[in-house]
Amino acid sequence: MIKHQSYFYKPKAKTQADKPKWVVLPVLWKVLKRVCMGLGALMLISLTISFFTVMSLVQMTTPEVPDEMILFYRLEGSLVEGPTGDGLSSLGKRPLSLKNVIDTLDVAATDDRVKALIVNARSSGLSMSQMQELRGAIKQFRQDSGKPAYIYSLSYGEAGGLGLYAFASAFDGIWLHPLGTLSIPGLRLEQPYFKALLDKLGVNPQFYQREEYKGVFDMVKAQEMPEATRESLDALANDMVDHMINDIVTDRPQVAANKQEFMDLVNQGFFLDKEALEANLVDKVEYGDVLLDQLREEKLDGDVEEDQPALINLKNYLHVIEYEKQIASKDVSKNKGKDHISVIFVEGPIMILQEGESGNGLFGKTSLSADKISGLIVEAAEQEATKAIVLRVNSPGGSPTASEIIRRAVVRAREKGKPVIVSMSDSAASGGYWLSASADYIFANPSTITGSIGVAGGKASFKDLWSKLYVNWDHIQIGQNAGMYSINESFSAREEALVQKMMSNTYSMFLDIVAEGRGMTKDEAREVAKGRVWTGAQALERGLVDQLGGFNDALDYAAQQAGKESRKDLNIIFLPEPKSALEEILALLAETATAAPMMQSTMETLNVIAQDQEKVLQDLSVISRNEPVLIYDSSVELR
Repeated sequence: MIKHQSYFYKPKAKTQADKPKWVVLPVLWKVLKRVCMGLGALMLISLTISFFTVMSLVQMTTPEVPDEMILFYRLEGSLVEGPTGDGLSSLGKRPLSLKNVIDTLDVAATDDRVKALIVNARSSGLSMSQMQELRGAIKQFRQDSGKPAYIYSLSYGEAGGLGLYAFASAFDGIWLHPLGTLSIPGLRLEQPYFKALLDKLGVNPQFYQREEYKGVFDMVKAQEMPEATRESLDALANDMVDHMINDIVTDRPQVAANKQEFMDLVNQGFFLDKEALEANLVDKVEYGDVLLDQLREEKLDGDVEEDQPALINLKNYLHVIEYEKQIASKDVSKNKGKDHISVIFVEGPIMILQEGESGNGLFGKTSLSADKISGLIVEAAEQEATKAIVLRVNSPGGSPTASEIIRRAVVRAREKGKPVIVSMSDSAASGGYWLSASADYIFANPSTITGSIGVAGGKASFKDLWSKLYVNWDHIQIGQNAGMYSINESFSAREEALVQKMMSNTYSMFLDIVAEGRGMTKDEAREVAKGRVWTGAQALERGLVDQLGGFNDALDYAAQQAGKESRKDLNIIFLPEPKSALEEILALLAETATAAPMMQSTMETLNVIAQDQEKVLQDLSVISRNEPVLIYDSSVELR
């Protein structure tokens, strides 16, 4: 009988017994290597913890500010929405959020040490909605404090245009550098259209929409702006400009008495320094140091030669007031069991992500996971101490399924008796509105982009392109619809009907959600839907939102639902809590420590230690600090 043998291996004939091999040294060598690897990893972890412990101790050293100061804030770049941790991306230098800036101005208004505010506007990456919210915070600062607030810039309008000038109009005085310019060109919305190019290439876009205003795929379906899109964008732009000009003529009547007079200036568009002064668009053409000296001498009875009051960076001042709150035992970690408002940020495209892809990433990257957000809402709702939930929504939309997961969590929270309030930021459209529609109350800024209650989807077929490139895709197929989403084939009539059916069903559900959440009939919901986008002000007129206002307005309303006067009477907890750099690096090491059980056990122990890090560091800082540190910043200057 023939025995089965491998074609690739033939056993060696046994002519004599194999001699025993000496295996002790190789085994010892493997053990030694693993021990050294483990010790090296432990040493790395120990050094990392030591580094961040020292850094934290430095940060925990008693901060102080002078008894008299001028608060200084440089407006440049963009601001994130929510709180950020001292992650690896910031290397201990936590970036400011919009909430940070607004809350710091709120505290400064009642802080007797703060005598005035100067904002140096370099450039702005803020959206119109964020600019409006920050503008409101400046006006509130002036109203609550009676303290002077001035803005200074090398040039107005290079990045912000009309929006930046509308922001500047909220100040007591607008100063411009002698070689500066002021640009208020108006507002222009534009987008490219690729249909002719795609036809030339042989790409066939097959996208469908519910209804005529849902033009998300117009760019690949048309060669020019469709009439419905033009109508929608024209109304959007006009409403935004109306609100900006209304703010300007209200706070700077010396510039123009009404919208038409200011539009005459807008149509001039560009002003040199002296021209801007003659038109009353600015109050002074001078250098920044002159502004600082005059403010000290004329407004604050200060000492110019002694640089008093001192100029203090808003970020450093924030560090001080946060430390003072910790000393007063009002930090979030000590108040988790006390009555509070839970704040959850819904920011970015809404998707169903794999585990580990959501939240604050290692290098500051964020993504929005429906499962993560819905879990946070449910977690907050289950806590007896949670008196209300505020969702800060800044999302252009995304997956309907993912949006529905979050909306369902909102419904469950309300069923548990927890009021859910939505605060819309720059955008809460499509899926962003889907998840918001079932909330108890919705706030939006005048320039928030919302609505877009509609559905769009499909695919692009590259079949003709492959033909032009002499590429032939061949296939086998089981099932009539197996190639439904292949980019190498166009939809068949049957497949197109299936896609249309799915979209109609999704749109119908969207209308049902809006009708139920906003107290409308389905026909009324459809009238304000049709895929059309609205500004926050337009949405208020149509019943899609309840009130115009910013983040703090939403928090005040949430506190009032809990029987309090304002947000200051309740603790505010942000979910999830931002990670520190140490927590991030421990999480990274934990993910890479699965190769050896000893390392895994070590990481679990270190994670337990990390949870108590803040308390330990606070205790150590009391022992370690000797002298207070004055929070000055050599980069704070006006030029």
